[in-house]
Amino acid sequence: MTTLTLVKKTSFTVASLASTILLSICTPVRAFMFGTSGIQFDRDTNINFTFDQSHGSYKSTLSIAQALPGNTGYTNIAILFSEIQPSDNGNADEWKGSFGSGVTSDNGSITQTFTFLQDEIYALLLWSDTGTGQQLEQYVSSSTFMNSPEWFAAGTEFRRDDCLVAGCQQAVFGDFKLDYSSNDSFTNINGGKGPDQYSLLTMSQLAQGTKISFDDAGGENDVDYQDFTVSAELAPEPVTVFGTILGIGALAAARRKKKPQQQPEK
Repeated sequence: MTTLTLVKKTSFTVASLASTILLSICTPVRAFMFGTSGIQFDRDTNINFTFDQSHGSYKSTLSIAQALPGNTGYTNIAILFSEIQPSDNGNADEWKGSFGSGVTSDNGSITQTFTFLQDEIYALLLWSDTGTGQQLEQYVSSSTFMNSPEWFAAGTEFRRDDCLVAGCQQAVFGDFKLDYSSNDSFTNINGGKGPDQYSLLTMSQLAQGTKISFDDAGGENDVDYQDFTVSAELAPEPVTVFGTILGIGALAAARRKKKPQQQPEK
């Protein structure tokens, strides 16, 4: 796969200082986070990502990026889903893309499992070809602070100049609503709850399965969060056959110990 790295500007400016302060606030040392501040687990954790649908005229690729030492950059390390064309059928259904028609994965499965390593920091990156033929032309990140002019895509020099130094929230997490037939705002569609109220997931939500959806910054960054939607769910830990046999053996041994000994006849 093509590797592309997001790099943080190192020049010491007021904006750079503000971004550094923001980064330290957004990514504190803690056991678990999954949302607009980053993705991190306190032990190796498998997450199942299942594609839902895409909308919009961009041809996009959803990847996972891992932080470099010191949070100086993020490098793509896995591709989850890729659009092979902007949509299933032109601009029909708001440029809808479905799996197997407009969207695919490397192994052809609609569900991809990724192992997040203990204490490492990750982000989801939605890379888009806006019509130029460049697959990795521009990006939006699930981590708000990366959607800032302080970060740029090495090799392309693309940066989100449309966002302030604090970044823009380009992804929502949780039990939100989307209405593809409406031009109403995300906040109105969700009963007055804005995107900031869908900025993180709990472990319970991941265990039950929940949604993540992106705005690809097209349409003058209309932040409708309808452009690329997947679900995320904690993958159950497999029980090995060997472990099952050990468990049965231990149970049988315990029962033998509890069985009363017969006394010999006199």
